[in-house]
Amino acid sequence: MTNNSASTKNNRRVPALIMGSLVLVVFASTLLFRAAVTGKIDLPAVLGTKNNGVLITPPQPIADLPLQDSNGEPFNYASQEKLWSIIVPAAAHCDDQCEQTLYLTRQIHIALGKDTDRVRRYVLTTQLPLDTDFQNLLKQHPNVVVLKTTDADYVNYFGRIKLQPALHHQYLLVDPMGWLMMYYEPRHEFKAVVKDLKFLLSNSSGQQGKN
Repeated sequence: MTNNSASTKNNRRVPALIMGSLVLVVFASTLLFRAAVTGKIDLPAVLGTKNNGVLITPPQPIADLPLQDSNGEPFNYASQEKLWSIIVPAAAHCDDQCEQTLYLTRQIHIALGKDTDRVRRYVLTTQLPLDTDFQNLLKQHPNVVVLKTTDADYVNYFGRIKLQPALHHQYLLVDPMGWLMMYYEPRHEFKAVVKDLKFLLSNSSGQQGKN
């Protein structure tokens, strides 16, 4: 009788331990994420992750940047499908380096293969309409969405993270939850950026979308 009682207690204890372990893992993961977002820890360093892009620490919510679509209507980033986003900041005129950045990001996008539909591309500008040459160039990039913000909002948002992306031809990476987390520059090689994106895509939700 004693053996049966002990066995029953052990049988009850095992599920409780499993459930407790799961709760602990979820709780620890939440604390870790919050610490990374607030900049209290360097998450990639903790995990031993080597990225080729430049991390933005702490990550910034893209929702803090007021946006409009090309028609001047408010653009709610949070309501869009949960995809990774490559954002190319640019002036109303796209110079040679801007054109090269658009071409590079298109080739990076194509190189993702089966994961292409999990990434979309935007052009971000403070000036609309874009000039005629830029508009003609975008015909070669039919899936790129043009977004606008004001000069003041642009300076305020990027100033607090000490970036001048249009000036330095930096392009930005935003995760599916809307966190601006990394940027790339002309010095970053094609293969290095593709490697980063493939790593991130393989370790994130597999939600599919259309770009």
